[in-house]
Amino acid sequence: MSSILKVDQLQDSGGNNLVTSNGSGVITSSAFGKVLQVVSTTKTDTFSTSASGASPVTITGLTATITPSSTSSKILVIPNLNIGSSTDNHIILTLFRETTAIGIGDTAGNRPRGSFTGSNHTVGGSYIWNMQTASFNFLDTPSSTSSLSYSVKVGGNGTTTTYINRSGRDANATNEDGRYASTITLMEISA
Repeated sequence: MSSILKVDQLQDSGGNNLVTSNGSGVITSSAFGKVLQVVSTTKTDTFSTSASGASPVTITGLTATITPSSTSSKILVIPNLNIGSSTDNHIILTLFRETTAIGIGDTAGNRPRGSFTGSNHTVGGSYIWNMQTASFNFLDTPSSTSSLSYSVKVGGNGTTTTYINRSGRDANATNEDGRYASTITLMEISA
């Protein structure tokens, strides 16, 4: 014996529609696994630091803030940076949610931990006009409905200057070193 249950809506205990049907086979589901909101910040000016990878500093003007609509939501964090250096440099970039480092590598001896890198190394010389684009993405689970700020901290070898949105040389010529933009984008993904 089989049973048939016919409904045009399924709701949760708060009265929110989870599934609706128009009666002709077209079903609309709730926002499970969908992008609920997108927040993005673009930094167009420059930034420089000689901080080390073990004591990185926050890149000013490159913080994005989002308020999740549910504690079950995940936040997809996508930073994209343009990086230069005054000479060969091992650049460590670390994602932060508020004051918590996220998406970082495992502890290994005295090595600094980071989320991604923008290393600027050359063979046979230091080409200070050279730049790197450093991108990363991390799916964070903050379990919060509070306002959350995401940022990137940067550090290098501790003696070399690291630049954001410009090269180390930064020549003022039409066919030489350019100026660039960096971004951080946040997407709230429903559970």
